[in-house]
Amino acid sequence: MFKRDYLLKQIEQLTVVLHRILFQKKFVDIEDAQRQLDEASRHVLGLNLRSLRSLSSKDILELLTYQGQIDTAKALVIHDLFVGQGDFLKDNVEKEEAYWAYVKALELLLLLGLTDEVEPDDEVMLEIKPRLEGLHERLQGWRLPAETQRLLLPYYDKMGSYAKAEDALFHYIEDHPEDRTMPERGAQFYEKLLDIDEERLTAGNFSREEALEGLKLMESKLQG
Repeated sequence: MFKRDYLLKQIEQLTVVLHRILFQKKFVDIEDAQRQLDEASRHVLGLNLRSLRSLSSKDILELLTYQGQIDTAKALVIHDLFVGQGDFLKDNVEKEEAYWAYVKALELLLLLGLTDEVEPDDEVMLEIKPRLEGLHERLQGWRLPAETQRLLLPYYDKMGSYAKAEDALFHYIEDHPEDRTMPERGAQFYEKLLDIDEERLTAGNFSREEALEGLKLMESKLQG
């Protein structure tokens, strides 16, 4: 169960470190910033930030799983660490390294949102949504890795954001026309939407007519 007071306590313990690194950049060199971020990372999970980034997002969530439940608060704090590192690297003209830090943060958020611990109306979504928006801004203009892009469709589908799910579907197909599995997933997505009542579709900025059109398009791609 997500405990907001626990999350805030975890974030508070990192506030001093992140404040110094992100808001007093002129007085912190790269080596010192990396050391402080490593200390913060070890405090959260017992690993330095480089070791943490070498793990897949799935592995990180597994490390945060206790008795079958994910520590969502720590997962969000780790996201904040990745973003903090990315912001610092970007400000020090290490844009490619910053990109990968942001991607790792995004993957972690999406996978967290797809777990059984998180539902669209959960309190934890109040923490995930603004972080996701911040990452979209930071990654604007960059092309996401295929494995990251593939997480967007099921995530937005689960959250009931059907228009965004469709956007993610078409962006992936445009970027990876060779992947024949995505039109099949797209067809399944539209078939599911046709069984949803109009009120829920409208709440997701979608309609039955759009679902029918999308299904026809996916079927034509599968036959082509």
